[in-house]
Amino acid sequence: MASQLVTLRQSDRWFGARWAARLRELGALAVGAEHTWVKLLVFVITLLLGIFVFARVDHRATADFILRSDNVAYVSAPFDGYLAEVMVRPGDAVAAGAPLVKLDTEELELEELATIAELDTHRRTAEKARAEQSLADMRVAEARLAQTQSKLELIRHRLAEATVRSAIDGVVVEGDLRDRIGSAVKLGETLIRVARIDSLYVEARLDERDLHHVRAAEGGEISFVSRPRDSYPIRVDLVQPAAVEGEAGAVFLVRCSFREAPQSWWRPGMSGVCKIHCGKRSLLWITTNRTVDFLRLRLWW
Repeated sequence: MASQLVTLRQSDRWFGARWAARLRELGALAVGAEHTWVKLLVFVITLLLGIFVFARVDHRATADFILRSDNVAYVSAPFDGYLAEVMVRPGDAVAAGAPLVKLDTEELELEELATIAELDTHRRTAEKARAEQSLADMRVAEARLAQTQSKLELIRHRLAEATVRSAIDGVVVEGDLRDRIGSAVKLGETLIRVARIDSLYVEARLDERDLHHVRAAEGGEISFVSRPRDSYPIRVDLVQPAAVEGEAGAVFLVRCSFREAPQSWWRPGMSGVCKIHCGKRSLLWITTNRTVDFLRLRLWW
């Protein structure tokens, strides 16, 4: 009767208490009935310390990155004028020679007609002077004719350049000019930037504390801010020898290439997180190396 009451009492307890009692029974079989919980706690702590000290896992240096392109074409205004038409917007794929923007040519066309009329006048004047055998007047007229012809060639050259075209195959990455139609542009002003997608590379900004862990030809992965669930393999090509100023101190630029073909949706300027493999290290070293280095620097160990 007493054993039945004990069994009934044990089965009536909270499930957490039942599981703890069962665990203690199993632990007693392994380490003995006396001080079972203490022995199990010591065993677990020893096991965790052993894993932390002796288990070696991949150590990865983390850095922010931005996508850049080796081949970028800057499209600038060929002369002072006004925007008349915009054919593309950022994100559009363009082929070499495709029209991008067009400048207003109304004034140039009127100037062309006036120059053609002026050219015809100088030509008739030169012919008249030649017929009258007036050498001085003929030479003056021919000089003016040549000057006007050069002016006409310049006007026609500008008319041909009024439609600005892409110099390379690529994607428009900068220059949304649709709200600037009718506004003035200056000679040499950058209007649109076109970049090739097949020449994209990763520019990672590595903390100087991780510099001595990263070597060329090592691998890693990147993940974009826009798609954090996906990762893409990379290879370290070059670590810049000079530091640049970052938001939290000095950083080193690391150039990385892709092990696979670039995705069609990638664009220069995209950013994310880059993780570079730096070999095997113990869990204890990975979790404490920054603290140890900080203390060594501050206490001069």
